Amino acid sequence: NILEEECAWIGKSRMQVYGEPSKSMKIASDILKTTFGIELSVEQIALVLVSLKFSRQFKTFKEDNFIDGINYLAIALDAHRKKL
Repeated sequence: NILEEECAWIGKSRMQVYGEPSKSMKIASDILKTTFGIELSVEQIALVLVSLKFSRQFKTFKEDNFIDGINYLAIALDAHRKKL
């Protein structure tokens, strides 16, 4: 289906640019811990990013917010399964 194809394409293209998303989210988690003393798992970081993407929809419709949100949900699910 088109949604799966779009998400897979975006996931692959973003991975080429930014690398493995769970590694970036682990780094973000480490930064939050060092800076603010807040400990969040990779799963929780991904869910925060889902919230950010969907909060933007209240201001302006953008299809990219949905696609990114779905990808972040997939990352959260993967992190949950791997206990990251």
